[in-house]
Amino acid sequence: MNFRISPRIAYWLFGLFLAGVAGLTGLWFTGAAQVRDQIAALGRSAVGESGIFTVQKLDITGFPFSFETRLTGIVLAGRDKRGPWEWRADSAILGLSPWRGRDITFDLAGSHKLRFRAGRVPMEVELTAARAPGEVRLGGGGTPHLIRIAPQHIDAREITTGAHLTADKTSFELFVAAESPSTATEPAAGLLVDLRGIKLPESLGKFLGPKLDHFSAEVQVLGELPAPIDRRALTRWRDSGGSIELKSLAMQWGPAKVDGSGTLTLDTLLQPEASFAARMTGFEETADALVTAGLIRAQEAQGVKLLLSLMARRSDPGRGAEIRVPITIQERVIYVGPARLTRLPLIRW
Repeated sequence: MNFRISPRIAYWLFGLFLAGVAGLTGLWFTGAAQVRDQIAALGRSAVGESGIFTVQKLDITGFPFSFETRLTGIVLAGRDKRGPWEWRADSAILGLSPWRGRDITFDLAGSHKLRFRAGRVPMEVELTAARAPGEVRLGGGGTPHLIRIAPQHIDAREITTGAHLTADKTSFELFVAAESPSTATEPAAGLLVDLRGIKLPESLGKFLGPKLDHFSAEVQVLGELPAPIDRRALTRWRDSGGSIELKSLAMQWGPAKVDGSGTLTLDTLLQPEASFAARMTGFEETADALVTAGLIRAQEAQGVKLLLSLMARRSDPGRGAEIRVPITIQERVIYVGPARLTRLPLIRW
C-alpha cells in the first residue's frame, strides 16, 4: 500500500514548519534582548549610580535553545568610602537565560587589571587565569546570595610593590544571608576557600618556604556585616558582638602542617584577637625556619621547641611528633600555648 501526502497537506505542513521556525527565532531574539538588558542591569548595580560600566563588544550565541554571551573590553569602575576602584578584563563568558531561573554561569579566563584600596593602602593588581569557571545565584531582590569561582593556573602581580604570586588550583565559595542576622550569633556571610600549589611573594616566602602546598578554610561572619570595611563599620560590628568563626582550617606550608578551628574578634584598636585549637606537626622545623627568617631569636626558638616537645605525642612511630595546642593572638602577638611565637604587623584600617 502506497501512502501519499497530497500537495495541499504538504503545503500546510511546510507552512507550519516555517511558522515554528519563525516563532522560535523571534522568541530567541527576544530572549537575547532580555539577556542584554540583564547584563546592563547587573553592571549598573555593581558600579552604582555614579560608576562606569562599558563593554567594547557583546556577542550572544547559542541559537536556538541557549544563550552564551561573550563580552570583550570590559570596564567597571566606581567609588566607595575607601576611594575609587576599577576592574578591567579582556573578556568574559556568561551563561544566563531569562527563562531558566536566576542562576548565572561564567568563565573569567584571561587577563584582568584591578585597582582598589585594601584598608588605607592603594593596590593595583594584574592577574591572568587559564580557566576561571563559576556561578552566581541571585536572591529575590536581584542581589547575589551565592558566588562560586574556581580559577586555575593563576599568575598575579601587584604593580606598586612587584609582589608576585602564582597558583595551580583554587576555589572560592561566598554566601550572603538573605536577611540581616537578628543576633550576633547568626551568620551574615560565609566563605569556603581551597588553595593548592601557591608560589608566594618573596616577602611571605621567607617565613616557611616559597610554596604554600595547601590551604583550606571554612569561615563564617557572625553578626551584621561590617560594610563598608572601615573603622566606623568595624567598630560598630565589634561592639555589637560580631565575630568571625573559623569552622575549619587546614594548611601545609613548608615544614608546618596545621589543622584546627577557632574564633576571631577585634580588640579596642581594631586589631585581630583570636583563640584557636590546633593540631600541628613539624613544629621544630617551623621554629628553625622562623629563626632563619629573622622573626624570632635562636634562644627563643629553643625555648619554644622544648616546651612544645613536652606537649607532643607520636601516634605512629613512622610519623613526626604531633601537638594539640591552643594558638592565641593578643595585642598582635601570636602565642603557641604559653610560648610567644611572633608579632603581627599593625593593620591600618
